[in-house]
Amino acid sequence: MKKLLQQGKIMVLLILVGQFFTAFVGRSLSPFMVYIGEDLALTKVQLGLFPTALFIGQFLATLPIGYYADRVNTRKLMLVLMSVVASSFLVFAWMDNFYLAFIFILIAGLGYGGMHPVTNKLLVYEFPPSKLTVPMGVKQMSITLASAAISILLLPLVVFIGWRWAVTLAVFVLVIVCFISSFYFSRLPWKEKPVQSTEPLWTQVKQLTKSKMLFFTNSSAFILMGVQITFNTYLILFLIETKDWTIYVAGLCLALSELCGAAGRVSWGVISDRLFAGNRWLVLLGITLISTGSLMGLYFSQSTILIIIFIAFVGFALSGFNGIWMMLAVESVDRSLSGFASGYSVTVASIGVFLIPPFFGYFVEQGGYLFASFFVMSLFFLCACLMIYAMRLFKAA
Repeated sequence: MKKLLQQGKIMVLLILVGQFFTAFVGRSLSPFMVYIGEDLALTKVQLGLFPTALFIGQFLATLPIGYYADRVNTRKLMLVLMSVVASSFLVFAWMDNFYLAFIFILIAGLGYGGMHPVTNKLLVYEFPPSKLTVPMGVKQMSITLASAAISILLLPLVVFIGWRWAVTLAVFVLVIVCFISSFYFSRLPWKEKPVQSTEPLWTQVKQLTKSKMLFFTNSSAFILMGVQITFNTYLILFLIETKDWTIYVAGLCLALSELCGAAGRVSWGVISDRLFAGNRWLVLLGITLISTGSLMGLYFSQSTILIIIFIAFVGFALSGFNGIWMMLAVESVDRSLSGFASGYSVTVASIGVFLIPPFFGYFVEQGGYLFASFFVMSLFFLCACLMIYAMRLFKAA
């Protein structure tokens, strides 16, 4: 029994480390945007298309990879995805052509997005449902910690070695993690039970669309994930343009937001289980309300201390909702389909990532950040209505 417990701890550690360093490479685009733009002489539109390329890859990958994650050895699949991210970013780092760079970022997005359903599937078979909340939150936390680590560690390093070598260094570390994970994966027992169904992918999708809980989960994630990426994308620009802060200080605020988001991804799951008896919809509603108030406070406040506090609150709430989201996704279906369900949910949320940030940018150009904030507030209002209805629906059920 003790040996099995140790094996379980090793597996969880490998999942967390793999997810962390994949995100460490995959989310390095935003902090480096200024340097990439200057080096490649890109327009703001072209720069904005790089994160879009990453999430297009995620959109294309999560559904089919989630489908196959329920049918194959997910450990091998995880190693393949990490290798795709590493190799694609290595090529991107030394590209001078915008179109080729765009293509390789898109390919990297296939691996980056595919990690979500694969790691979720691995965790589902390591823990019983009653004890899954914390490890799922910790796994999601590793992504935001990676983003914060990029701003803290790699961003200052760029000044000395350039963004290309900084990305290459991150890729080199990810390759080492791949080799270490491969060594341990080959020595641990395989607990997953592959689905034996021969139904095609789209038949499985139709089954998932019949789940009301998954529908409301996806609808909420569509909005919250889109606003989250919008906040991460425009925070530095907002602080520079409206608060007259330096790039480095604004970058530290982004790191603070990500660190608070990392804490939120674990804390919200614990809060849901211990204080609200597992009522995840009520917790999501609270996250939405906190995000709404904090974003408005961030705009109107002129106090440096208050601005930092509001950024921390937005990070804790808006960047911290992912743990609850993934729990709702895997709880909405049978455990054997958890990989496919989470992949399907990430696919839907990725559409929000495509649509919401460009619309926000358009509204900023037309009427400024205050005008754009009304667009975000309307999205939060719609999200809150969905959650209230979901609470009533599933409580009655």
